Amino acid sequence: MTKAQGTTLGVIAIACWSVYGVLLASNAVTPPFRSMAIVFTFATAVLLGRRLVKGHGLRDLFRIHLSTLALGVLGLFGSNCLYVVALSLGGEPVTVNIASLSWPVFMVALIAAFGIGRPGRWDAIAMIVGFSGVVLVSLKESRIELDWPVCVGLVGALCWAVYSGFRTRVPAGPPDAMIAFVGTSALICWGITLGFERGEVPLNEFIRLAAVGLIPVGLANLAWDLGARHGDPILLAGFSFAEPVASTALIALILAHPVGPIDIAALGLVCVAICLSVAGERQRRLIRQRHRPDDRRVV
Repeated sequence: MTKAQGTTLGVIAIACWSVYGVLLASNAVTPPFRSMAIVFTFATAVLLGRRLVKGHGLRDLFRIHLSTLALGVLGLFGSNCLYVVALSLGGEPVTVNIASLSWPVFMVALIAAFGIGRPGRWDAIAMIVGFSGVVLVSLKESRIELDWPVCVGLVGALCWAVYSGFRTRVPAGPPDAMIAFVGTSALICWGITLGFERGEVPLNEFIRLAAVGLIPVGLANLAWDLGARHGDPILLAGFSFAEPVASTALIALILAHPVGPIDIAALGLVCVAICLSVAGERQRRLIRQRHRPDDRRVV
């Protein structure tokens, strides 16, 4: 797979993730870990179905390095479960959504701090602007006080950023390693919900949770896993800043949740960060073109 193809898959995953927030925020009765148990179960089913249709067996799914499995479960279980926990703690859906989907900010920081990529000047400015948006959205409106449900969402965002940033630093594992990640996460969630949670699952919420498992968590996460392994990490980090904007807009429009001044300001900072990050990638491409050998086929 080429870097361009990997980057394209990552962008497709970002588009699918945009419907994640509105589907989960519309559930009000199902306990959080039971919600994610259903989501991860359907995600596992769709990924296993895809693998069987392609004629692949299941044997090599168990040949996955422990560090790869641990990283995948940290990213998948941590980010998704902390999102629904933040909502169950009374967090405002719009604000929690912005916080949980601010993981690209942390991803750029990790890439720079650990030498995974080579962020340039524009990327550094984008990171500062993005972090400003994170700080802004984590404060309660009208007073300087941390919004703890939002902080839980930010920890979930950090979990996914760690996974996305360090995916190339652990063994790749089988092509369908995401099946092991979602399957293990499903088992953990079922263990927690059967042991500690009580509550029903209305049919309409079950259908929405199944849709989350099939599309944003199942197929989209598979696309992102391939994108994170083969695509341009800096460019994907830049494009992924668009996800909070689209996802928050869907929640506000479909669920009629108000968007406050702090939310608008935070989203504005995120949009600026997108532009700066994309500008940085364009600058890197221009530099690479200047250093290419003279070739008339290169336009």
